[in-house]
Amino acid sequence: MSPIELHVWNRAFGLPSLDPECLAAIAFLSSAIPQDLWVLVESNNAGVSPNGSLPALKDGSQWIGGFDAIVSHLNSKSAGGSDIDRSLTGLQKAQSVAYRSFIRKTCLPITSLSLYVTSKNWINVTRPLYSTFLQFPIQYEIPHTHHARAIALTAHLTSLIRDIAAEESRPLQPVSTAFAGITTTTDKSIPQEKEKITTRVRLRNLLADFLDPINEKLAGQSYFFGGASPTTIDCLLVGYLSLLLVPDLPSPWAKEILQNEFSDIVGYADNLKSACFTQDITYGTPDENDKLTLISWTKRTIEESPRSWGVSDEIPLNQEGHKARSTAFWVAVQGVIGLAATIGSVVAYKALTTEGKVDVELKEEVAGTEVYSTVRGAVGDVEGTGASNNGAEEGRLPIFRAEDMLGL
Repeated sequence: MSPIELHVWNRAFGLPSLDPECLAAIAFLSSAIPQDLWVLVESNNAGVSPNGSLPALKDGSQWIGGFDAIVSHLNSKSAGGSDIDRSLTGLQKAQSVAYRSFIRKTCLPITSLSLYVTSKNWINVTRPLYSTFLQFPIQYEIPHTHHARAIALTAHLTSLIRDIAAEESRPLQPVSTAFAGITTTTDKSIPQEKEKITTRVRLRNLLADFLDPINEKLAGQSYFFGGASPTTIDCLLVGYLSLLLVPDLPSPWAKEILQNEFSDIVGYADNLKSACFTQDITYGTPDENDKLTLISWTKRTIEESPRSWGVSDEIPLNQEGHKARSTAFWVAVQGVIGLAATIGSVVAYKALTTEGKVDVELKEEVAGTEVYSTVRGAVGDVEGTGASNNGAEEGRLPIFRAEDMLGL
């Protein structure tokens, strides 16, 4: 029997994926299923998933999309054999469901803010990363879609985003003094330093809204509900915390706050990473029909075009969803047009130079009157048209190679 395939976004930052939900799924399979029964596939093709997003599990001919659905499918298939929550009480299982919602609601905007919305990090690290594993023109559409989604997720943090951008344009104050709430200068820059301190405090409070309840629940334990092994909530947490702690970013405010203020959670996440993201993970390659190609991407873009116009099954999308999808759609269209224009230019140039012939307009003076005519000659062949390289003497324009005329 062929092993099941877990399809995820590409590896990055030394982690097996750049997406928190994909990391959570990897952690779950590592904890629940023997390694020889599954393989990790970097397909980057969200179109294979029933819910249109990765992670996606391929089990024979069946596809399952999303972390929660994957967990349910594998638990059902194994009759509870892969249920890493089986030792939990009924109350703890209910708490696990509630905490999953809490983590996504509070931490997803933080990871989005750190990797996609903080301009230094997006421009210098995250955006170029996509170009390393996506082909043209897909490398323009997919990152833009993820960026637009991150902006929508952090829409309630607009003033904080603006303050981060303002802070990035000035020299950084040492983190220790920023957290202490003091300034280090007495000159005219004091108002700016106070603004920076306020920004750092606000960022710390944003993280604390997510981390304080988690820290209180952990209470120094190795796993969220105690015990000797991770549960699904630990898998979800390591996925999100890893993307706050591991990437080396130009604006590392999330990592700094965690390391300075939440050292217990840092230790907890490091232990989980070592246990769940091992070197023993087996990587596989997607089938031809499952690969992300220009053809499959274009087909999916066309199929989703009605949704891009703001209608899905005749139900209008909300304004935010319409705006994000519409923008992503037009970026895709521009990419296809750009590709077509590039191909057309190359074909035209090849046709011009392959034939070896070119039309050249000649100017001659006959009986004191300027006469224009067009002749065809070999590329670079002056004699074939009757023109001369010394156009000034005979009153004729010289012929240039096609490469010269095209500026190539």
